[in-house]
Amino acid sequence: MKKINVDQIISIVSKTTKIPKKQININSKSSDFYRWDSLAQVSIIIEIEKKTKKKIKTSKIGELTSIKKIIKYLNY
Repeated sequence: MKKINVDQIISIVSKTTKIPKKQININSKSSDFYRWDSLAQVSIIIEIEKKTKKKIKTSKIGELTSIKKIIKYLNY
């Protein structure tokens, strides 16, 4: 499994949702942005899986709705 950092996750969220990177930070969550919806959520998780080579459980996808939660999950 490859390590992924906060900046890489912010980049993935930004690219997927078309939200400017400067508007996203470690404290950002899906409810902060109307564009970070359920479809974007799935796309974000798929991109993270590709980058980290780690499969994220389907049951977890709905919970990983913030930058902090994603980092915490990936680094457990």
